[in-house]
Amino acid sequence: MTTTSAKTLRNYLGSSPRMRLLGLGLLILAIAAFVAGITLAGKQGDPSKAVEFYPAEDEMKGRYAYIDVVGISDYVASRDTEKWYAVIDRDGYGNIVKMSASQFMILKKHNDWWYSDEEDFIDPTRIYGMPNKISDELADVIADVFDYESRSDVADVFGKFYLDTTESPHDMISGIILFIAFAALLADIFLFITNASRNGSARRCIRRLNDLGLTDLAAEQLESPLTEAIGKDTTRLSQDFIFCRPLGTVMALSDIIWLYGHVQRYNGIVVSQTLRAGGRTMKAVPVCQTEKGKDGIGTEAFSHIMEVLSQRDPDLMLGYSPEQQKLYNEKFKEEKAKARAAK
Repeated sequence: MTTTSAKTLRNYLGSSPRMRLLGLGLLILAIAAFVAGITLAGKQGDPSKAVEFYPAEDEMKGRYAYIDVVGISDYVASRDTEKWYAVIDRDGYGNIVKMSASQFMILKKHNDWWYSDEEDFIDPTRIYGMPNKISDELADVIADVFDYESRSDVADVFGKFYLDTTESPHDMISGIILFIAFAALLADIFLFITNASRNGSARRCIRRLNDLGLTDLAAEQLESPLTEAIGKDTTRLSQDFIFCRPLGTVMALSDIIWLYGHVQRYNGIVVSQTLRAGGRTMKAVPVCQTEKGKDGIGTEAFSHIMEVLSQRDPDLMLGYSPEQQKLYNEKFKEEKAKARAAK
């Protein structure tokens, strides 16, 4: 075996440089998008672009807004770590605000004012956030806290929107960017697993050719003009070998005992079809798979390969059945015993 022959086989069977570059690109994209998304998620909006919050106006939806807070109650509604507060603005109107515990602590003096007997307003503190609609559930809780008769009373006092100070205009963009980052990371993981499986199969098959002393011959026939390319050159059938690029497999025809089709289903739906070869010392190696699209490999290619190989080896076992599986297992044990005895 020469190093050049092994390299020739690896270049055809293993993952291509283009796929490795794609994997690196996806990883860089995922990291960059995660950094950008997280940075934006914690970034506040531009105060100069904020509008005054009017909770009864439909135009508030989707706009960055502010309230000049004079007084703020203890929380009037909560859900897990989320809390909503009643607020009096500098004009004396009531508002509902959602904020974090740390934001509430900044407004401590306004909370003290709410529960004091002072009638004069203290200097307001401006807070920013995104308007969200008051849900029926939240309205019922607020009505119960303030002893209102119905949700309509809540709308009359506090309007139809509350101000969420935990949100900013960047959150939607941040969510999209983080989704892109997550999708890129998943694609990169899938690509990595696929390439690792393909490269692992290639190494395993080339080691078997080395043991048989057929690596140089396999490399020579791989590039021979007499070798038949099937489909989009994803499978090649030579005089003595079958090569499958997408699966990273190569087998000497003389090393194959059993050849059969295999269908993989998910929830009853066919997701892949492969032609598998049971070797003398390698079990269930996929040597061809169907492909979609123009000039793709169909199941008719399986029949063609099985016909060609059966003509070259009349003793080749074809097709799957429990009896064939049992017979192959017996032959496989015999071949493994021969291989151990020859060492």
